[in-house]
Amino acid sequence: MALTEKKKAFALAKRKGKDNKEAAILAGCPEKTASAAGARLAKDPDVIAYLERLEKATPEQVVKHDVKPLTTNTTIQAAKNLADPLAFLESVYSDPVEDMALRVRAAQAALPYVHGKVAEKGKKETKEDAAKAATKSGKFGTLNNQLPS
Repeated sequence: MALTEKKKAFALAKRKGKDNKEAAILAGCPEKTASAAGARLAKDPDVIAYLERLEKATPEQVVKHDVKPLTTNTTIQAAKNLADPLAFLESVYSDPVEDMALRVRAAQAALPYVHGKVAEKGKKETKEDAAKAATKSGKFGTLNNQLPS
């Protein structure tokens, strides 16, 4: 499964030193089932992978993702500083702390900027290639192609 907001909140609480039950309560689980939910979330592969990414990240990246709102004034200013859309998308998909689904969507959006779409030949290009091939040999060959070398 994907890394949900609840799992992300649990991981951030665990990173701050809370135990499983307290982290589950802070993540939004009911107090009655917080102990079981905390044990389940602590073993979740998405949470473990997110915690590993947080440990490898720089302190600036962790602080950036520690904020609860999705968009803040600093993220809006950072987006305004990057006038080139490709540079913005590269900053999103190369950020190791960012959610993997968001990173994949940013990489897909940046793909047309980097790699052009390979299309089939159109009718006109096909006719031109056939005409060039016909001039190389046979009845319609040009004089240079008909003469023996």
